[in-house]
Amino acid sequence: MKCDLYVQAVEAVYACGHEGEGVSAALALTSQLLGAVGATFEVIDKATRQPLVFCSAGLPPVAGTQYVEEFAALCPRHPPVLSQQPGQLSWDYKFLDESAMDRDPFYSDFLPKNDLRYFIAAVLEQTPERIAVVSVQRSRRQGHVSDREIALMQKLCPHFQRAYMMRAQLTAVPARTDALEDAFNLLADGVALLSRDGRIVYANEALRMMAASGGDFRLDRDTVAFSSTELRSRFTAALGAALRAGDPSAAFALTDFAVPRQDGAPPYTVSLRPLSRARTDTQHNPDAVAMLLIHDPLQQNSAICRMLQELYGLTRAEAHLVQALGTGMTAVAYARSRGLSVTTVYTHLRRTREKTGWRSVAELTRRFYELNVALRAN
Repeated sequence: MKCDLYVQAVEAVYACGHEGEGVSAALALTSQLLGAVGATFEVIDKATRQPLVFCSAGLPPVAGTQYVEEFAALCPRHPPVLSQQPGQLSWDYKFLDESAMDRDPFYSDFLPKNDLRYFIAAVLEQTPERIAVVSVQRSRRQGHVSDREIALMQKLCPHFQRAYMMRAQLTAVPARTDALEDAFNLLADGVALLSRDGRIVYANEALRMMAASGGDFRLDRDTVAFSSTELRSRFTAALGAALRAGDPSAAFALTDFAVPRQDGAPPYTVSLRPLSRARTDTQHNPDAVAMLLIHDPLQQNSAICRMLQELYGLTRAEAHLVQALGTGMTAVAYARSRGLSVTTVYTHLRRTREKTGWRSVAELTRRFYELNVALRAN
């Protein structure tokens, strides 16, 4: 049985190398083979320790999003892995004992809420700029990897390496994509193009990430599904008003509404706008008649985020915290909104103060406001 499963895992690994799809299937079979909770593949920027690519199997989507946005820069597994050569393995007790894990925010805050504790990883590629790694994630109950599992990972590593390099060669010349959709994917705001009946014709990455975060709406097949009757009614009314934009009877109908949130977090806004045929792409999105925009002040403004990172050497999570506090949000409210412990947030805040020299939250807010105004004026 284990032999058959090993063969299936290897076949799945090479399949994703040829086709560029099925990475989740390969990770799922690898996790099953090693008796684990799940598995991940990531390409890490060595300068920032942030994932450039992240895929997972067996783990909830929220865990992946929270890891990329909040905990990747805090992960104590990165430093030893970043120094390894292709083909080398790493696992917890090579560099951390149980007491060190218990003191670390990554192990004490992030991993327990996702029923995770231990790992084993294999390095696929190592360049001066990035490193590609496959990791298998284990729960506390499953315990540390055994000699058998280390041997299995060592056997799988060359297959993952060949598949990874194969895929890199096949994608050396990127396929031409739609320019409008590329532009939408640069935005921090959620954007969707809708048909007359409210069906989603296109949704950008920001909207998909907002929906996956488990808030007041989700993307249910090809529709935007709000959590309450009141929000659904507001959305339907706003869409109807947008589609009747040229009708005098709809002159005072609302095409925008705010969605309040708890825990002191600022509301996000939902806006509907009509699309004229001159502004729509009739080839790629022939059914689109309206545009949905969702603006969340807590979402990262990528330009300000890059500025904070470049000026002060902040990580993405630290820059995001500065932005949130700059909206007037408290550290406690930020922790609740992101599903983090207050300890983790204060760790980010302490590191931010050390890097910037800003002594208080009030100074941090003022400095962020100065940067934000200057950016909008350009």
